[in-house]
Amino acid sequence: MLCNWKNVLVFNTLTRNCRHFATKQRTFREVKIPVPWGHIAGKWWDPSDKRPILAIHGWQDNCGSFDRLIPLLNEDVGVLAIDLPGHGYSSRLPPGMYYHNMNYPIIIRHISNYFKWPKVSLMGHSLGGISCFLYTTFFPELVDFLICIDGVKPLYKKNNGPRMALGIQELLKYDELSRNPEEPPSYVMDVMKKKLTALNNESISIEHCHHILDRNIAQSKSDPNKYYFTRDPRLKARLILNWSQKDLLEGAYRVTSPILMIKFSGSGYYEEKENFYEILEALKRASKAAEMHYIDGPHHTHLNNPETVYTIINKFIETYDIEKRDIGGIVKDIL
Repeated sequence: MLCNWKNVLVFNTLTRNCRHFATKQRTFREVKIPVPWGHIAGKWWDPSDKRPILAIHGWQDNCGSFDRLIPLLNEDVGVLAIDLPGHGYSSRLPPGMYYHNMNYPIIIRHISNYFKWPKVSLMGHSLGGISCFLYTTFFPELVDFLICIDGVKPLYKKNNGPRMALGIQELLKYDELSRNPEEPPSYVMDVMKKKLTALNNESISIEHCHHILDRNIAQSKSDPNKYYFTRDPRLKARLILNWSQKDLLEGAYRVTSPILMIKFSGSGYYEEKENFYEILEALKRASKAAEMHYIDGPHHTHLNNPETVYTIINKFIETYDIEKRDIGGIVKDIL
């Protein structure tokens, strides 16, 4: 059974090359999936006639984060890499709403229901990995496997009351900014690249930052030589919703599907690292297979140097891709 895509826009078929692997080519389609507040945009990497792996990027990135990794993955399994709300080409949430980490498991459920996927295969980086983990704790019976790249559990923060107060104030400030009809500050491309790479301790290389910039900027109307960021300013507001370590631990024991976790050496834990390893031990006990790999490199190593991780991911997919994929694709001749 294929999705009829009556209400979905499908754009041109494109080809992406990986520089270090010139023989690796893979086509994708730009898609827009309807949701109640607008649409979720993304790239559906072929094959598109059967259920894909759903790939979710990190905070303030977009689906371009996977541009150099996906062409190296198993070509028998498609990948639908999406832009989260407020990122890339996806619709922003309605004015006044807050971006919290419960939004994203809801997005996974929207997409899974839309395509009538009997199960979902998940791959996420950073915030995307956290979102995949949370979804699996909620619906363990509906996930056949998940891949978490430098992000698994939500962060647990003590003294959450003051943090929540600051988050609310930030939301109000950035919400007003997001509704400002004036164009945001614009910069020449070289400055835009430096601003992007400055995030996450310069983990995105200048050479490859265009994969994310392509979907996160627009040309200034006042100066064609300058550009501005189009992602929703509300994304900058710090997280209000917090999870207790106890709740996260209970959730980890619900994860029975195979899980692959990749940790980059140049990326921190952003909390007491003992919290992470407590969750890891729970996953090892509950999951059919819980793999943990440590790779040298910064937070965006999967973009900068995908050759360091793709063989690990491919082996995992080849081992645990055992569920049927005949339901949930799109018609090839829709173009």
